[in-house]
Amino acid sequence: MQINYTTDAFYALIQLVNYIESKNTQGAGLRWLSRFEKFLERKLKSASQIKLCNNIAFQQLNLRCIYFNEWIVAFSVYEDSVLIEALLHKSRISD
Repeated sequence: MQINYTTDAFYALIQLVNYIESKNTQGAGLRWLSRFEKFLERKLKSASQIKLCNNIAFQQLNLRCIYFNEWIVAFSVYEDSVLIEALLHKSRISD
């Protein structure tokens, strides 16, 4: 299954990787990104079986959510792909 990002979600991912890189040792951002991508590949194999987000606004948009450590990944499922629509810290949203 192909994983795509909206422009906003991709920008958030880039900002996060750059932040991790700036606060840690050289290469930390890329190591985090590698773990994140492996997590997505594993979890999104059965994306259509993942339940809708608990957040009401995300539910109304028919988005599904998974958690990677402290991060929420909200996405839509299509026939042959997944579209990641939001990547945000869990402190920024309430269920």
